[in-house]
Amino acid sequence: MPRRQLPLHFHALRVDPATPLSERTAELLHRDLQRWTRRYIRPVARLISVTAVWVIVALKRLLPFQFSWHSMLDRLSVWFLRRCVSREGGELLLRHFIVETLLIRFVARNSGFEDIPEPDLMPTTFKDLMGHAVIQHDVNMYRLIIDTGEKLRASGRVKCDKRAGLDCSMLDVPAITPDDEYCRFINLDLGTALYFMNIPFALLTSEDVYEQAVNSFQLDDPLMAHLADITGDSLFRAWGARQSLSWLEINRDVPRALYMHAVVHEYAHTHLCRLAAQSHRSTGSPV
Repeated sequence: MPRRQLPLHFHALRVDPATPLSERTAELLHRDLQRWTRRYIRPVARLISVTAVWVIVALKRLLPFQFSWHSMLDRLSVWFLRRCVSREGGELLLRHFIVETLLIRFVARNSGFEDIPEPDLMPTTFKDLMGHAVIQHDVNMYRLIIDTGEKLRASGRVKCDKRAGLDCSMLDVPAITPDDEYCRFINLDLGTALYFMNIPFALLTSEDVYEQAVNSFQLDDPLMAHLADITGDSLFRAWGARQSLSWLEINRDVPRALYMHAVVHEYAHTHLCRLAAQSHRSTGSPV
């Protein structure tokens, strides 16, 4: 299949300061978006995925019991990522788990509160996703918002205070190796892969777990608000999802929402890294 060039699109993707991406992320996205599967397989994958998930959710609501099998979900996900997803797509997915953990750690350390737990979910290979990482990373985000909210209420405050000396020591992304030694049957782009992966995710989790996971993207609003308050930079608020936890919905385009959720976290992480670098240059102190 001929590669699509779209030079203006990818130039804007790399340089727009309002939607900042690291050089590595921009390179991975550039390669991933040029995969032929994005144009020829994704439309079909989306139709299959949306239909299958709708049927699965409807059946689960009608059945008198709930079915889940998280260990099988782990095994299927790892196999699919190793055999059917492009290397850049796999690296982007692993980066999301890592970047989300780093953002949670940043808020936890700079919120001004003690004893906010910091997650240790840092998968650098697909094997590291075993142990229910897909479910756990959503739980980690919920716990941050709940813990920070409870401590703000207890202290009589409505938001985190701006911090003069930010702790940015946790922002480095470790080297990621998306199991390159495995032979791929096909190299799906990440967006297409997410449509296929959403089917077993809906099937092998209970309706409550699935609903909680697919609505966790709405936590980007409070996360970006905390980052804006702590750093004093309002740009973070521009990346909020503009959605409320008061609206629960399963029948949505989950893979697209997940993709944009991951991209927003890349914006926030890249911007934090740039703020840290600016602070280092202006003060001459280590980040």
